[in-house]
Amino acid sequence: MNAPDWLMKKRQLAVLLQERFKSTPATEKIIAAWLENPSLAQLEQSVGEQANADQVKAAVPHTTGWVNLPLFAAANVYPELLQENLMEKAISWQDSQLNAMHLALLNGGRFIYIPDGTIVKEPIELTVDCPLPNYHNLVIVGAGAQATIVEHQTATSRQPAYFGTELLLGDGARVDYYQSNRFSAVQNHQAVRAYQAQHSVLNMYLALFDEHDLTTDFYANLDGQGGAAEIKMVTIASGRQVQDVQTQILNHGPHTVGNIIQNGVAKDKAVLNFHAVGKTERGAYGANSQQQSRIMTLSDECKGEADPVLLIEENDVNAGHAASIGKVDADDLYYLESRGLSEHDAQVLLTRGFLLPVLNQFPDQKLRENLVDELAQRLEEKHE
Repeated sequence: MNAPDWLMKKRQLAVLLQERFKSTPATEKIIAAWLENPSLAQLEQSVGEQANADQVKAAVPHTTGWVNLPLFAAANVYPELLQENLMEKAISWQDSQLNAMHLALLNGGRFIYIPDGTIVKEPIELTVDCPLPNYHNLVIVGAGAQATIVEHQTATSRQPAYFGTELLLGDGARVDYYQSNRFSAVQNHQAVRAYQAQHSVLNMYLALFDEHDLTTDFYANLDGQGGAAEIKMVTIASGRQVQDVQTQILNHGPHTVGNIIQNGVAKDKAVLNFHAVGKTERGAYGANSQQQSRIMTLSDECKGEADPVLLIEENDVNAGHAASIGKVDADDLYYLESRGLSEHDAQVLLTRGFLLPVLNQFPDQKLRENLVDELAQRLEEKHE
């Protein structure tokens, strides 16, 4: 089951469009690495994960209540939904050179469709070991539907990876979304973007524990009135890693609520940047936009930056931000070392104490315990 003609044409248009964007050194490096691999540059080939007829039949709503298909198979089975929504409403293929080439060189992904009013009781697992660098998930949640999405992707390609996830929520929909990823390439890009209709609720719970360079783009567009989005994140940067975390919630509709809470730790010679934006557009009266960014540094050679931004175009709103960057408390470190802990073990204990208050707000107990285990493994990694 190959990609249909409309998708191939759209991908070919993306190649032409990307040439019109002003390039950046980081984007040039990623795209050059993709184009060095001949198998990635051939758009005419059969691409992506495939599904046989039995898998497609088993995925239709009347048998399971919701759809879970490989992306390219879904493009044939649900062409109207894919044409209207794939990289159109959340991650736009026309926004940047990198987005255009991500679409053009798309290798695979998943399509999740939850029809109106459907309540999915068990978490939907998006766990994939992806050997190719451009992977994309499209999740459509209908009006009044509810679901928990758990995404854990492992990019095994040595090419720079771009993981894209789009979350499209209908009127009154509710989604709890969890994510943690692992990359193999030195440099990677990750985008999770949501479009929300009125009275929809989205809770994002993010754990960035990978040890490679990473640029992220987490974004929620509260388009309809009464919508709410909350992004809670914990992250660690170590070694010579560079993490550039960009988080934004757009309050477009009236009486919308957007909250960003992120705690991060930088150690060794790593760089960790938090760029958080809360934007309230004209007409979004009664909106509430809040953000909190905190970074703790564990060495003199690491760097951290917290850049909170509030853009407010309406008068009747409630908005605020808090940001802090600070070294580990010397007194706390001395106290723990005086009780027999090594400097490393003391830093591990203090890091856990700094990140767990946010991590403990993740509501699913099993998932929270798994992330605490991942955190413990990450803290034990040694770097020069």
